[in-house]
Amino acid sequence: MNALGWGLLLTVLLGGWAALDGAVQGGVPLVRALGGRDDSRRRVVLATVAPLLLLGEVWLVAAAGVLVAAFGHAETLLWSAGYPFVVALLVAWVVRDAALWLRSRLAGSRWRERWDVVAQVASLALPAAFGAIAGVAWVQLSVVGAQADGGSGAAQALAVGIPVVTAGLGVAAARVHGGLVVAARAPAALAAEARRRVRRALVPAAALATLAALAALAVAALGTASALVAAVLLVATAGLALAARFDLDRGVHRTGAVRGAGPVLAVVPVVATAAVVGPAVLALAAPPAVLHGLTWPVLGAFAAVLVAQAVSWRVLLRPLGPRTVVFL
Repeated sequence: MNALGWGLLLTVLLGGWAALDGAVQGGVPLVRALGGRDDSRRRVVLATVAPLLLLGEVWLVAAAGVLVAAFGHAETLLWSAGYPFVVALLVAWVVRDAALWLRSRLAGSRWRERWDVVAQVASLALPAAFGAIAGVAWVQLSVVGAQADGGSGAAQALAVGIPVVTAGLGVAAARVHGGLVVAARAPAALAAEARRRVRRALVPAAALATLAALAALAVAALGTASALVAAVLLVATAGLALAARFDLDRGVHRTGAVRGAGPVLAVVPVVATAAVVGPAVLALAAPPAVLHGLTWPVLGAFAAVLVAQAVSWRVLLRPLGPRTVVFL
């Protein structure tokens, strides 16, 4: 498998993590918002996204392995340029998981409420950090970084603004995606409230996607032509979010726009990032001999992961009922 194949695999892995863990990132902040002070209601909300916790993390670990093995030079660049955001992502990831597992270890209401607050804060920080890292990649792995270092005022403004916009888009996308997953699996009353909160989040998500599209156009104008693909994808995503808002305003929630808004908002920023940074990342790929030597072991492991995920998906992701196991 050549560098392009490895780049596509990395995009698929990061997109899979964004879709699976993004539902947890957006669903956990709804635990207190929908459940209030009633722990049984909070656990029901948590149960709607809890099965995706471990399913999603497999994809992030695999993506990190592919990045280090196949694109080590790009990984080093991102680590040095985006060090605070990488550390924030790792800390938020560990704290979020610890809070979710610890919340039910004791029966005290204060114990559980405090861990729910910790999980909520970490779940907001996680997509923000991931989005900021994507923004740093936009800057460092395109012409923006070089021109900003050269003193270009427009490039310097983009270098500051892009990570802010992509961080905000990450949070907004997770909020929509997680809310829709909760609405799809929760009992009727909780589902209706989750959809109301998604409705309020769709316009900000569309606005941030539009801002990201404008930033992609600016990057393309400075010389990275592949950013045009990102701009088109982000504009289409903003349109889908507005279409979903229109359907929810009419009281309709089973349309394709509503069903697709969450996954698309979660995955498109990853694909857009791949479009912007793709040429530079492929140029920094490991030597062909190394890539070919890793191909079959990695593809075999990837196939095994897909089978395990498919089985887990069928077993765990069913609508909640009296026999649903709540393990958090």
